[in-house]
Amino acid sequence: MVVAAKVEAAWQNGLATIVCIGETEAQRSAGNALKVCGDQLAASLPDLPPGARASIAYEPLWAIGSGTMPTREQIAAVLGHVRAALYSRFGNAAGLIHILYGGSVKAANALAILDTPGVDGLLIGGASLRATDFDAIVEIARGRSAG
Repeated sequence: MVVAAKVEAAWQNGLATIVCIGETEAQRSAGNALKVCGDQLAASLPDLPPGARASIAYEPLWAIGSGTMPTREQIAAVLGHVRAALYSRFGNAAGLIHILYGGSVKAANALAILDTPGVDGLLIGGASLRATDFDAIVEIARGRSAG
């Protein structure tokens, strides 16, 4: 409820939002990643007003800063689940919501992540702290969008 209130306040003031969702390693191991992420999404988004700029970032908690990440298939499964939930709730307006992946993104895996079905972009954490690392990811994304 707190996240939803913050998102609503941001939208009322013309700000874009990024709502982060993600499961723990224990939740993933128990087979609950989709349910956890779906529940977080439902609790974090208020009704979508016209013109709202919104993004959802899937950041599995166990991947953040760990150097490990889900497989492309696991990412695609979560993002597909998120996209379906958004369409179910918001109809065609869901198509305007970007879905990002974050969690141990680096130049070495950026292209593979960007080529994963359902990924609209990246949420970059630690790799953004070094200009050369961040620049490499930006160039990979630019090359992908040009091709």
